[in-house]
Order: sequence, then C-alpha cells, then structure tokens
Amino acid sequence: MEWGSESAAVRRHRVGGERRDGPGATPQPEREAPAQDSLADSCGGGARTRKRSGAGSALSEAPAALGLALYLLALRTLVQLSLQQLVLRGAPGHRGEFDAGQARDYLEHITAIGPRTTGSPENEILTVHYLLEQIKLIEVQSSSLHKISVDVQRPTGSFSIDFLGGFTSYYDNITNVVVKLEPRDGAQHAVLANCHFDSVANSPGASDDAVSCSVMLEVLRVLSTSSEALHHAVIFLFNGAEENVLQASHGFITQHPWASLIRAFINLEAAGVGGKELVFQTGPENPWLVQAYVSAAKHPFASVVAQEVFQSGIIPSDTDFRIYRDFGNIPGIDLAFIENGYIYHTKYDTADRILTDSIQRAGDNILAVLKYLATSDMLATSSKYRHGNMVFFDVFGLFVIAYPSRVGSIINYMVVMAVVLYLGKKFLQPKHKTANYTKDFFCGLGITLISWFTSLVTVLIIAVFISLIGQSLSWYNHFYVSVCLYGTAAVAKIIFIHTLAKRFYFVINFIYLAKSTKKTMLTLTLVCSVTFLLVCSGTFFPYSSNPASPKPKRVFLQHVTRTFHDLDGNIVKRDSGIWINGFDYTGMSHITSHIPEINDTIRAHCEESAPLCGFPWYLPVHFLIRKNWYLPAADVSPRDPAHFRLVSKERTPWDSVKLTFEATGPSHMSFYVRTHKGSTLSQWSLGNGTPVTSKGGDYFVFYSHGLQASAWQFWIEVQVLEEQPEGMVTVAIAAHYLSGEDKRSSQLDALRDKFPDWTFPSAWVCTYDLFVF
Repeated sequence: MEWGSESAAVRRHRVGGERRDGPGATPQPEREAPAQDSLADSCGGGARTRKRSGAGSALSEAPAALGLALYLLALRTLVQLSLQQLVLRGAPGHRGEFDAGQARDYLEHITAIGPRTTGSPENEILTVHYLLEQIKLIEVQSSSLHKISVDVQRPTGSFSIDFLGGFTSYYDNITNVVVKLEPRDGAQHAVLANCHFDSVANSPGASDDAVSCSVMLEVLRVLSTSSEALHHAVIFLFNGAEENVLQASHGFITQHPWASLIRAFINLEAAGVGGKELVFQTGPENPWLVQAYVSAAKHPFASVVAQEVFQSGIIPSDTDFRIYRDFGNIPGIDLAFIENGYIYHTKYDTADRILTDSIQRAGDNILAVLKYLATSDMLATSSKYRHGNMVFFDVFGLFVIAYPSRVGSIINYMVVMAVVLYLGKKFLQPKHKTANYTKDFFCGLGITLISWFTSLVTVLIIAVFISLIGQSLSWYNHFYVSVCLYGTAAVAKIIFIHTLAKRFYFVINFIYLAKSTKKTMLTLTLVCSVTFLLVCSGTFFPYSSNPASPKPKRVFLQHVTRTFHDLDGNIVKRDSGIWINGFDYTGMSHITSHIPEINDTIRAHCEESAPLCGFPWYLPVHFLIRKNWYLPAADVSPRDPAHFRLVSKERTPWDSVKLTFEATGPSHMSFYVRTHKGSTLSQWSLGNGTPVTSKGGDYFVFYSHGLQASAWQFWIEVQVLEEQPEGMVTVAIAAHYLSGEDKRSSQLDALRDKFPDWTFPSAWVCTYDLFVF
C-alpha cells in the first residue's frame, strides 16, 4: 500500500507504533502470517499486520464482557418477575368485583365430572346440567336492570378447513349452552365471550378449557348483579365441541339466531396450565379492539410476535378464533393460558395446578374488557373502524404499547432511508477519502453475517449432538439448562467471531473498528442475545417448566381391528393390533427401554393401496409422525359396533358416478377416500360441496355427534375418465370409541399400565373397514 493512500487514522497509528518501536525497543522477529495477510488484503488493501498488546486488549474487553453479563442477568430477572407477576388477593372480591374463589368452585365441580369428550354422557348431560344449574342461580340473583336469556343449541353442519393439511368436518347434534345478558329493553348489538367445556380424551381438561368457562360464569354473575346498565348485550357461549376441531363454534356462528347481533368477540383458550393469560391474536383489521384491551385490561399481557408465529401455521394448533374470523367475519381477541405447556392435553391438566391468582388475573381482565365493550359506542359501528392491523407488545407485563402497523412501516422506512442517506453521503465523498471506508463497511457487514451464520450452525450442531446421545429435550423440565446450553453458545460464538475479526483487522483502521464496528457488533450481539432470552424465557412463548411438575410424554394407543374388502365385497385381509404413536419430538426413544414389546420388529407397515397407509388416523396428522408401531393383539368387539353400507350407486346425466353411503357408530368416526387412476372426486354432500384433499392427496372427513344422533348419510360423486379393473375409488371408515366401556380392552389396559408414570398414554378402541368401488 502506498503511504499516500492510507487514512489519517492509520498514519497516526503507524507513527505511534514506530515511536513505541524505536531504537530503544527490543527488536521482535518478523513472523509469517499468511492467513492474517490474506484477510487484511481482502478487507483493507493488503496492509501489513503488526502485533498489538494482548494484555491491553484483554483489559479493554473485560469491562465490556462484564457489563454484557450483568445486563443479560438483569434482563432475565425482569422477565422472570414479569412471568410471575400475578394478582395477589387474600380476601374475596367486593360486590361488583371478580371473585376467584367462586370461579375456582365452578372449576373444581366441572373437572370432578372427569374427561368430557363430545358425545359422552359426561359432556352432553352432566356438564350441561351443571352449567344450566349455575346459570339459573345467577339469574335469580341478577339485577332488575338486566335480562338473562338461556338457550341450549344442538346444531348439525359441515365445513372444510385448511388446518392440518386440509380436511372436512361433519357434526351432528352437538351441544352449545348460550346465555345472553342484555339491558331490560333489549339490545341490537352484542359482544361474544367464548369458552369450551369439552376436553380431549382421557384428560380432565382443567386449563383447556374448564377454567375459562369457570371465569365466564363468574363474569356473568358479576355483570348480572351490577347496578351499571349495559348499552349492548353480552353473549356467553359455553360450547361443547371445540376439541372436535372447532365444530361447536361453527354451529353457533352459522346457525344460531343471536349470532347476527355479534360485533366483536373474546375467545378464552389454553395452550398450557395457569400462569398469565396472553393475548396472542387480534383483529383482523380492527385496531380499536386492541386499543379497547389496552385501555380496559387491568393486567395486560400481549404479543404480536405470538400472533405472527401462531398464524404462520408453524404450530399445529388452532382455536375458535379462526371460526369466528373466517365464517362469521367478526373481529376478536384470542387469549390463552400458556405456562407449563408440557402438561397441556394430558392427565396432569388438573384444577390444583391452576393458581387462584391466575384465575383472579384472568377474571379481572376479561370482566373489564367485556364491560368496556358492552358500554362502548364503537361496538355498534365497529365496521367504520376497520382499517389495518396493529403492532402490540407488553413491556415486562407492566403495560402494553400498541400502534397501527402502518405507523410501524413508516418507522421502518424512515430508519432505512436514514441509513441509506448516511451511507450514501459517505460513499459519495471524494474517492481518496472513501476507499478505506467502503472496504471497512463491507468487511464489517460480512463479519456480522458470518457471526450470525456460525452462531446458528453452532446451535444446530449442539442440538444434533444432544439428540444423538439420546438427551433431546432433556432441558425441558429445567429451563435454565437451555439458556446455558444454547444461549451461551450463540452469544459466545458471535463475540468470538467479532473478536477474531478485530484482531486480524486491527492494522487496517483501528480507530474506525474500535469506535464504530466494535460498537455495531456489540449492539448486534446484545440484540441477538436479548431476542434469544426473551423468546426462550417465555415472554413470547413461556413454556417454562416447574421442576416439581411432571413432563409427560404423549403416546396414543389404539386397539384396532382392521378389515379389508375387495371390489366384490369379499374380505381379503383382517388383522388386529395395538397401534402406537408417539407425539413428542423424541418419539418413543425414551419409552421403548421400559416396554420391550415395542421394538423395530413391530414397526407399522404402510398399506400402499389404502388411504393414509390403511391406519385409523383420528385426525390427518400422518405427516407429523415419523414412526409408529403395530403390536399384534386379539380382535376387538365393541358392544355398539359401527355399520357402514352403500345405499345406492347411480350414474348421473353428466356421466359421473354418485355413491351414497350410510354410517352409524360411536361419537367419533373418520372417513377416508382415495381415487384410483383415471378417476377424480368432483363433488360431495360435505362442506361447501367441493372436495378438499389432505396432505398427501387423500381425502379426510372428521365426523362426530352428540347423543341420540341419526344415521349419517352422505354422497360422493366420482368422475371416471378411464375405466380400471381395480375399480374407481377406495374408501375406509374408522370408528373411535373414546368414552364408555367400549373404549377399553384387557390387552390395551395391560399395555398402558406398563408405561412409566412420566408418560401420558391416551388409549382407546377403534375399528377400521376398507372398501373398493
């Protein structure tokens, strides 16, 4: 490099170095450093490297490292305090206030009924009777300012949904308990509060979703006894078939006469047990709802990041929010308890694991927001305020910041423009002044990108190594292990890359690097670290665990008898076994050592010609499961067997074949269709009439009914383009016995009892019948 092309900063440094290395200094042997020279050439034009004092560098970086550690420790402490920030109240609430003690009493009575699957007496009779009994007591105590109306709805309907790869749902005679609280003279507009009292099979469902229904009962009691008149109605929907993939909410919003009054809704859900309820979905395009929550909620807790992640489809889950949004075109707020997510949908989801303080906090918030909306002038004309989405987030659970997304876009554009103008000004300076700056800029940018990439690779390598040694998710019950294992590695790799780059780059432009690039790198390191800790600590997804709580692994056991028929109706194959699926990331790897019967010799074999490999999938989640097993077992003989028959086969005027079927059986059944080569499924009597394929190309129909349902009749229409000797279509039906005595078998019970206590084996009996037409 010519002296004339060096920057003033480098010249000053070079002169200073020569003075320190003057005649009195001990001569140092010149070392060959091809790697350093190469990096220096690429980033600074080939300047020679000079040895700098390692001790001075260490002393200068030690305070920065210490400051970073203290900052992250303080941040983690604030986040932990935020997560544990609950309402502490020693005595019952005063009149007009939410009483968590009363809500807990409701919760304990509902969960004492036991698991409440749709179609079971526990769900359709016992829970409904209890709800109606409590609503009647509330009505007796209500103020004369208000009027309470109660309706038990039992809808039948069908719809298609693109959830879990896409499938169609059909429901018959399921149950909704609907309560309308309105001014004595009536109301033309309403706000909806929604919960569901049904549970998944074999779970008491305390958090999902009995606690929400308990909160709603208490909110109803408080509002009905209030001396403050409402301007609008509040409709409380206690729906009995949410776990059946949102069926009851669809039946209400598409069929109930009160649905036309609703202008906004609040959905109460759970993805964990207790803690703070999080607002994780709002809208769409109704920013006034977010502002209502921010203004009214006593203890706001919200995150737009959670909304973006949830609506992206990464998480295989959904709520009634989707039904009201897509089928009712109604804006709303989705709240959920999200702590201790590993207990969710297991036998450990019990009432004693939900803190009374969590109930009080949720009740205070929901009561305040419902009262705000029921007295708001904006509710009646909500369509006027439909303009864009909102960005919202809480600050350590203390308060919520919310602003329109267009404001966020303006801020982003302004930042980008400021950066472009600043860099443009630098790049447009005379060439002899900008030569080193341009190289410095792109070198610093490259180093930053390299540090991000290498930190990601490092974390992935650690994750793969942990999986290979059989310790996947070993940190799940001890959250701080994950911070040390992954967070420390990521931050250390970023700092290492930056420090290494600074050492090699030192002679190019020490002043710029120390004062500019170093600051930028430190800032980026802090941002990455903060983001990592916020996400993993639970500000966005607080699945942090309590070491005293179990961490059950979910396993599904189905004792199934399969029967395969050919085109002539003859049985060509019949077998029975216990079909085993592990629904955790680790599969069955931690369990098979306890149960030697489950090994690779009984790995399930895919029936290639049958839809979904010929197994009785309850929902179309086959693409999520890596391994499953089929342990030979005796035949099952339910006392209430399923029946499936072809009612008619006729050719239509437009040259297609219409097949009409009839099915009877338990409360839950799954219907599968696979068309053969040369045939297509053109229409059917399900959903909106247009067949929807599931992931993989087969068709999946989820069916459920309440008590006393009639036979299920439906038809499919097959367009035959080319006749095939093996027929035009294969259909199969699986009957799932999720409640009553038919759900059990001696072999199923014996295998389930062998599972360790820290697992959650959900078991039931089913039958599978396949036909070719």
